[in-house]
Parts: sequence; structure tokens; C-alpha cells
Amino acid sequence: MKELVFRTAGKWELVLQEEIQYIESCNKLSKVVTVHREYLLSTPLQVLADHLPPDLFIKVHRSFIVSKLHIRGISKGSVLVADKELPISRLGRSELKQKCRMFV
Repeated sequence: MKELVFRTAGKWELVLQEEIQYIESCNKLSKVVTVHREYLLSTPLQVLADHLPPDLFIKVHRSFIVSKLHIRGISKGSVLVADKELPISRLGRSELKQKCRMFV
């Protein structure tokens, strides 16, 4: 198991990569949504993306990175991750199809 360490609310927290459902860009902040809670970080989305394993995480939109482990459904313009419907771009859909070995 791999983990990431976030500094939030003045303390360091260890989060397992497998628990991360998705990461959302919120202006200059990033919101990391895990199975147990959400973290608001001052780290930009692209910096987080550079530290995540590409075989497990997919950037599906300029504002969203999703975990393959938590994808529950995919439609033309969105992806369902842990009961939350997130937008996907054309490029993100292409990458998603490639990494998830979609046959449709």
C-alpha cells in the first residue's frame, strides 16, 4: 500500500492512495475526497497529479482526477465516482477508455 502525506489544518495526515476517490480543483486549492473524509489543500491539482501513480489515477477533466478503483459508471459526458457524477472532457474520456480497457 502506498500513501500520501497531506498538511492540513496545521497537522500532517497520512492517506492511503486506495482510499482517494477523486481530487477536484477548487480555484487555487485542491479538494481530496477519500472514503472517510475530505481534505482541502493549497497544492494545485497538477502538482498532485504528478505525484500520483498513472496506473491508478486518471485526469478526466481539467478540474478532476479520479481513482480507477472508485469508478462506478461512465457515460458520454460524465463519470460516476462514489455516488458523485463528475464531468469528463473528450480527452479525459479517451484516456479513461484506454486505461480502463473499455470495449464500447
